[in-house]
Amino acid sequence: MDNVDKFLALFSEFEMVVTPLQKAQKVNKHTYSAGVNIPGKAKFDLEKELKRLTQEYKKAQKSFKHNKISKQDLFDFEWRIFELQEEIRRIDEDVI
Repeated sequence: MDNVDKFLALFSEFEMVVTPLQKAQKVNKHTYSAGVNIPGKAKFDLEKELKRLTQEYKKAQKSFKHNKISKQDLFDFEWRIFELQEEIRRIDEDVI
């Protein structure tokens, strides 16, 4: 007995009724039901994080000059800034 036959034997009491899907109202894929703009909120949050990270990066540059952090740590800051900028760019391209 294969899995399909086992399934059918276990659930033989169930009936399935299939009805055609009615056309739903066209909904903007970029908004919540409350009317909040999803890409706008995400972009706002990412820009806020980018600003905070940029300030931390400036502090890290000073620390690097005083040999308090390694070059790899500084590179990690730069990479995270690059990632945030790319995410913001993708959101801008998606919205347009």
